Amino acid sequence: MRRRTALRAAAVGLAAAGTAAGASGCGSGDTDPKQISVLTVQDPFFYAVQRLLPEFRRQTGITVRLEGLDYDTLNARSTNAFLTKQNSIDVVSPDSMWLSRWANSGWLVSLDDLIARDRDEVRPDDFIPSTIHSLSEWGGHVYTLPAAAYSQVAMYRTDVFDRLGLDAPPRRTDQSWTWDDYLDRVRAIDGRRVGGRTMHGTVVSGAGPQPIVHMYSQLAASNGARWFRSFPGSKRWDFTPTLDSPENRTALSMFHQLYRNSPAAAVNYVWFDAGTAFSSGTVGMFYWWTPYIRLITRTTYMGKAQSPVVGRYGVAPLPQRPGYPQKTSIGGYAFGISKYSAKRESCWRFIKWVTSAATQRKMALLPDSLFADFARASLYGDEQVTRQYPFLDVQLRGLRDGDGKAVRPPSMNYTTIEGYYGRRLNKVLAGQDSPDSALAAVQRQAVDTMGIDGFLPWPRASYPDTVDRTRDLLQRLSGRPS
Repeated sequence: MRRRTALRAAAVGLAAAGTAAGASGCGSGDTDPKQISVLTVQDPFFYAVQRLLPEFRRQTGITVRLEGLDYDTLNARSTNAFLTKQNSIDVVSPDSMWLSRWANSGWLVSLDDLIARDRDEVRPDDFIPSTIHSLSEWGGHVYTLPAAAYSQVAMYRTDVFDRLGLDAPPRRTDQSWTWDDYLDRVRAIDGRRVGGRTMHGTVVSGAGPQPIVHMYSQLAASNGARWFRSFPGSKRWDFTPTLDSPENRTALSMFHQLYRNSPAAAVNYVWFDAGTAFSSGTVGMFYWWTPYIRLITRTTYMGKAQSPVVGRYGVAPLPQRPGYPQKTSIGGYAFGISKYSAKRESCWRFIKWVTSAATQRKMALLPDSLFADFARASLYGDEQVTRQYPFLDVQLRGLRDGDGKAVRPPSMNYTTIEGYYGRRLNKVLAGQDSPDSALAAVQRQAVDTMGIDGFLPWPRASYPDTVDRTRDLLQRLSGRPS
């Protein structure tokens, strides 16, 4: 873990230096509108954007200092800049879970008027509504535009399934495919030798708090579990926690079973560790964020060497629990403008460029690119793009069925709850707690947190925050009646 952190920190420094050429002083409070500072994470979209920045500079004369940080550093550094009212950050991509806090604190500029003004260029109705709902909208306003949108899918080894005589998961959502089916196949693979290698049935991302919550919350939501009694999609918000519900207990027991059919080290796996385990060729099936559809083709994160699973894996929609509507998690990163930036028009030009269909298409078609995490519907019908990325139909279905706010609801104190939730989930995998005991403890902590933070009862106005309302918002911003 320490070596990986050091390597990624070094990469951050190189990325910042490489994209800041000729931009001395940018991001240090300068007011030159031809130089802007952009903070984000080093997900696959980052590397594609980095390669195209010279084109943006030629088109606009604007130099972008693009800096890729790890998840926690992005949050800490941005929050510190906002609290101290620094103008050192111009554009930033918050995690969707931070958006409610950042928007309510007035740290981001609402993009509504800019989108409406430039609607013919922005084409807001081309964005898949669930991606804007999950990543960019809060309280009926759009604060960011997505550069990368992720859903979750199941990935499996086609050759292993064939060798063991297992039925492949269906590629369509109108066919039966349950979590019990998923677990049965995992168990059928675990411990079997295929091609001279002993297989693990699956792999989980077990490190706390964020990685395990990202993976586990998808399983929980598919099984009908919710964090709160009624938030955010109801007319009246009720933040009473429901983390010890029967649905959540069922889900955590199943997640524990999945870990028992994973590598033992998976208790400490972060996001890309799970993907790398699958790409090594010793894992039969796992579910994870859609960037891993492409990342698993490499032996290391964003590496060059092809993995042994290339040409030997398939992608399927997530399983469902009968009687419960599917709720697919949506994550990703979207760019917004800092309230304290003195260069808003330059920032907006960058955001329009980086989230445009034309730029996103170029990002995907770059040589050796691993980016195809589109929030725009039009790109899923692009013949050249779909030829290069064969599983986009499954990815699109996950996005259209998705609701990131239902799976991980963005309460203003989400990070606090995620912290102890993730640590308790990790203890279950480590054998230090039982599922029922862990969820009972999380429920008690969540009740205390929501009470202390003034959420119980909720004293202020509520907003029925649904995908349908976001769809209507996009129609209005497009100049069309909803």
